[in-house]
Amino acid sequence: MIFYTMMPEQLMFPTHEDDFKKQSVIEMNGVQLLVQEASKAHYEIVRVLSSDPRHFLDSQYCPGQKITMSVSTNEDNYGIIGGQR
Repeated sequence: MIFYTMMPEQLMFPTHEDDFKKQSVIEMNGVQLLVQEASKAHYEIVRVLSSDPRHFLDSQYCPGQKITMSVSTNEDNYGIIGGQR
């Protein structure tokens, strides 16, 4: 379906605030990703926020890919650790 209208897309297809509350920006292996929480500790990649073309070609960072994250307090890996499911 094609809409021919002068109205902005945001008025035609409004998004809810709750959709954005589930999203967060993380860094996994040096690549920034926009992820959305699917369930507790399980996330889905929404967008790759990198300017390096190699990151877009890497299959582990494809949008739709599921990852599992856990919090580490180890000094070497402090923060959020992500891994593929």
